[in-house]
Amino acid sequence: MDPFNENKPARSPWLVVLAVLTFIFSGMSFLGYFLTSLASGAIPSAIEMYENMGMPKEMIDTMRNFVEVPSWQFLLLSLGYALAVIGAALMLKINKIGLHLYIIAQIWLFVMCNLVIRGIFSMNMLSIFMTIVMISCYWLLMREALRNKENEIQYTDYEDITEEQDDDDDE
Repeated sequence: MDPFNENKPARSPWLVVLAVLTFIFSGMSFLGYFLTSLASGAIPSAIEMYENMGMPKEMIDTMRNFVEVPSWQFLLLSLGYALAVIGAALMLKINKIGLHLYIIAQIWLFVMCNLVIRGIFSMNMLSIFMTIVMISCYWLLMREALRNKENEIQYTDYEDITEEQDDDDDE
């Protein structure tokens, strides 16, 4: 290894950490909302069953709020989370479009939660703050990764220089 070679690996370990967190959270949210969109017709009978079992009133009220949301809105939420996962996967490959897809997904989810569905799905200030932090971190790490990738392409290793080329430099 050349001690004078200042090339850094294109992908930061922090980019991998953020992508893994995105895969876990957005992947589980995608599955949850997608399955909810498919099973939303069964929720009223589940509410009745849980009421008969003596479940807490808060849980029953939450389930009633889910019934009020049409299944197509859950499907659109799952689409936003799927887009976030695709964006994170592309960012791991140091593809700039991944960052754009991730940002579009976050805007989509904000609009769906706060302007379309509302109610218990509205994002609180902590959720909005964390979304901004994630977008900022992804932006900074992708900027660094794209610079490192560009430098890696432009860099010529000194071992690849032939003796003839080296002699030309001495003249």
